[in-house]
Amino acid sequence: MKTINKFLLAAVLCACAAPAMSKVVEELAARINNEPVTISEYKRAKAALTEQYAAAMPDFFKKKDAEAQIEKAALDKLVDEALLRQKAESLKIKVYERELENGVAEIRKRFSRSPEGGQLSTAEAEKAFRNELKKEGVTMEEFRERIRRQLMVQKLVQETIKARAKMPGDAETRAYFDNISLILKGEEASVKGLNEEAMQDLLAVSSKFREITAERLRLSHILVKFKDNATEAQKKADKEKAVAVLKELEGGMDFADSAEKNSDDKESAARGGDLGYIVKGMLPPEIEDAAFKLRVGENSLPIESKFGWHILRLEEKRAAQKLKYETVKEDLEQVLTQNSFASELGSYIKELRKDAKIQIFTGEKK
Repeated sequence: MKTINKFLLAAVLCACAAPAMSKVVEELAARINNEPVTISEYKRAKAALTEQYAAAMPDFFKKKDAEAQIEKAALDKLVDEALLRQKAESLKIKVYERELENGVAEIRKRFSRSPEGGQLSTAEAEKAFRNELKKEGVTMEEFRERIRRQLMVQKLVQETIKARAKMPGDAETRAYFDNISLILKGEEASVKGLNEEAMQDLLAVSSKFREITAERLRLSHILVKFKDNATEAQKKADKEKAVAVLKELEGGMDFADSAEKNSDDKESAARGGDLGYIVKGMLPPEIEDAAFKLRVGENSLPIESKFGWHILRLEEKRAAQKLKYETVKEDLEQVLTQNSFASELGSYIKELRKDAKIQIFTGEKK
């Protein structure tokens, strides 16, 4: 649970669109110093956390109490955000107009592409942004006020916590590197002296370094997607289409042009079929096995997955690399500094909770 809290504390620093203010009277999930938190806000927070953990820590949902932990984490997140926001307002932290405009512009950027990944015109992006505000029941003035309050919280956290966080020394950084090296060798049992929270953090960081150092492929693909509940006859027709696409490629058609024209994976099609770098374990086994057998510049035969028929192209292959201390020292120092920052922020929020009146009406009662 502590790892979840640390994950949430980092999210507090992100300036993003706040939940819409309820336009009608509805049931409350919590009340923090007389500030209400509605059930709809709680449900949005829970849904957002579920999505984040599905992407960052999919194995988390194998736990029997995963749902209960997410529910508590969502409530904790809402409480922590409210307490920080209230503290920032009580200190009358100033947000300048230029800072507010930059914050609003940053949110607007998120609407510059369509759901399929295509670039939108300025007018289309603005329409998408306004539609989202309308869907949430938020006026532009309310939206700007939410961004201002969140920027106040950012300033509070930076000014209050930054002085408390500690830079790691070389000995601490070296010890952290040694533990990561043990995990990458499969010697997790040899890591000593860490509590459960620290071990989970170490495993997460080690996983990222495994991706960096493992053998990697730069892969592109063209997908002929199956329709929902496709029959065998339909799948056969889809394969024939994939074979026809492959013949065009063999005839000299550029792969990127073909992906843009033929692929049903619209997100990668907009990039000429590019899937980025792939390490083992990221793709379905049938796709991965074929990909790692390709030579650079070679196209595969159509490969069936549950999604449809794939034609793969290997763009680049990088051999596995040895993790070297001097190469990753600065990255590890940053990780350890962020851990210290998150720990200090957690302590600060605990101080705010001591003097707060917190009423929880759903989930874990307090």
